[in-house]
Amino acid sequence: MDRNEIIAVVEEDSKDRVNKIPDCILSYILSSLRIKDAVDTCLISRGWRDLWKGPRPNLEFDIPNIFGSKYARLIEKHEEKDRLPFLVDRFDRQCFVRRVNKLLELYSGNKVESLRVAFFFDVESTAILDKWIRFAIAKGAKVLDLHLLNSTHWDYAEFYVFPHWIFSELNNAAALKHLSLHRCVLKPPTDFNRLAQLTALCLNKVFVDPGFLEHLFSICVLLEGLTLIKCRVRLSNLIIGPSCHLRDLKVLECDELLKIEIDAVNLSFFEYDGIIFDISCMKTPQLVRFFFRGFSGIHGLPYAFTLLALCPSLETLHLQSFTELENIPETLPTFSKLKHVSLDLFNSDFDLGSVVSFLKAAPLLEELVLTTRAYSYQGEIGNLSGFSHNHLRKVKMQGFQGKRLEIELAICILKFATKLEVMVIDTLGKHYHGCGRWTNYDCSYYQEGNEDENEDVDSEEGREDENKNEEGTQHENEEDNEVEEGSEHENKNEDENEDDDEGVEARELSKDEDEDKDEDKPWIFHWERRGRAVVQQKLKEVKTDAQVIIL
Repeated sequence: MDRNEIIAVVEEDSKDRVNKIPDCILSYILSSLRIKDAVDTCLISRGWRDLWKGPRPNLEFDIPNIFGSKYARLIEKHEEKDRLPFLVDRFDRQCFVRRVNKLLELYSGNKVESLRVAFFFDVESTAILDKWIRFAIAKGAKVLDLHLLNSTHWDYAEFYVFPHWIFSELNNAAALKHLSLHRCVLKPPTDFNRLAQLTALCLNKVFVDPGFLEHLFSICVLLEGLTLIKCRVRLSNLIIGPSCHLRDLKVLECDELLKIEIDAVNLSFFEYDGIIFDISCMKTPQLVRFFFRGFSGIHGLPYAFTLLALCPSLETLHLQSFTELENIPETLPTFSKLKHVSLDLFNSDFDLGSVVSFLKAAPLLEELVLTTRAYSYQGEIGNLSGFSHNHLRKVKMQGFQGKRLEIELAICILKFATKLEVMVIDTLGKHYHGCGRWTNYDCSYYQEGNEDENEDVDSEEGREDENKNEEGTQHENEEDNEVEEGSEHENKNEDENEDDDEGVEARELSKDEDEDKDEDKPWIFHWERRGRAVVQQKLKEVKTDAQVIIL
């Protein structure tokens, strides 16, 4: 038997085995595939023609599901850079609508668990989206996620108005527990009570009626999680509580808010990012994790520490500072339960010595991540005789530039942290934006000789280097719109140009990846040539049992 005969026998045997699998199991397997990929399996054999039509309780209508998984990586890369609207001309909206309508027409299940729509829709698609939402709610959907993409501009007239009235018309509306809206308008009347069953609400770039927002917790009394990201709220207040259900709160870049009041006895996680003049009535006795990013309007760090004094159970803290000439206050309350701290200090002329003051106020701290990105530092570490920290076990210094004060701080920590196990020094770093979003960055300010300089040396050059790097990283690929998908027709063979499409996608990804490469960063060469060795030598002079890792 030659090679071709053996392959033929093996393939036939494989087909027989697959065909012996019960249809119910095959349908279940296909329901885990993206919709377009599941539909394509009908080409395998006649017996597979209708298998993909089996009930799919989680309906996900996005580009990979409707046009094929080959676009998944392209979408992911653009989503990472917040550039999805630039793909609006790549995919045919009418084709997307036709395919979704056909899928809903063929849907044979009695129940829908969730509906997610992610595509380029706006107010012109109101009737279509209303129809899809009504379909899902009528079948008892528990999760509804509308991730609408179109223009990058804020234009109220172009945003889709969420049809809250549907919940008053359908009996199954009470089943909805999770509602997530992106680029929509939410304006139910203040006495609207048909969302009372919600346990999670996420609003991203949503125009929210101020009256509804102020009365939200008198309407949605069961809310356990609330996320507001870049919402337009027209100078309103966010009044939270009294609530015994809320456990997770995120308020990020909602700069039109005037005041936040929090009375939530079981709140465990709170993230805040923005400019606000008043976070009052912060009754959060069970808060264990807090992320705070404040700007110049409230002198972020001092204001944050006044809030921290109201959180007796706090264990994990992440603070970011961007305000000029802002430091950690000299006098701090004792944080008796604090174990994990991340300090991101991106303001110029920060007093690194104030970090030690914070360590003194957190006697049980176990892990410290210090991220810096400043042109220069000020102050002195000060006299630490007689001070020791007996619980700190892990320290990471990110964005390290090899500055004199940075090295002195590292030496001091090695000396007074008696139980320290590892110290990691890294010129790279991560920046947290809230809601699980991170970006990587490098230290563009390292220059040969930083280890020996006075703090003001070469600061102007550092600024120029940063500007150049920022121009490079912000450069966008303007060729995205050169390749068009073109209009598609239902009677056309959709796989005819698949190789060409994949080639286009590969070229697009190649361009994106090229933008991320370290091509012109001389600081890397200087750090590798001298900086690392100098820092390593100075830290070796300290007697410590801790492992020191310099990346």
